[in-house]
Amino acid sequence: DDINVFLSVDKQENGWKGFTGFVPQNVLRIQPSAKDSIAITCGPPEMIKRVIDNLIGLGFSGKQIFTTLEMRMKCGIGKCGRCNVGPLYVCKDGPVFSYEQLQGIKGER
Repeated sequence: DDINVFLSVDKQENGWKGFTGFVPQNVLRIQPSAKDSIAITCGPPEMIKRVIDNLIGLGFSGKQIFTTLEMRMKCGIGKCGRCNVGPLYVCKDGPVFSYEQLQGIKGER
């Protein structure tokens, strides 16, 4: 009862009843409340950055925003360092992170 999921596609096809278009604009159209909420987003890095900016503008904190770091992993056990992002290893520590965890890591804002 207290979970809302909003899906968006690039182009509307027959029967699609959800949102269409640019996801950051859809976030502003939906205007989700930050009260007792979390937001989860995935997709291309530039889209994620813009969605996070919009969520922060709507009052969400870094603890309330979650995203994925979709990076290629080689070993999958944290030994090769290929998926290393700052002090984090996507293969061991993720791939889902709160925005709070990513703040201050160069290249991840």
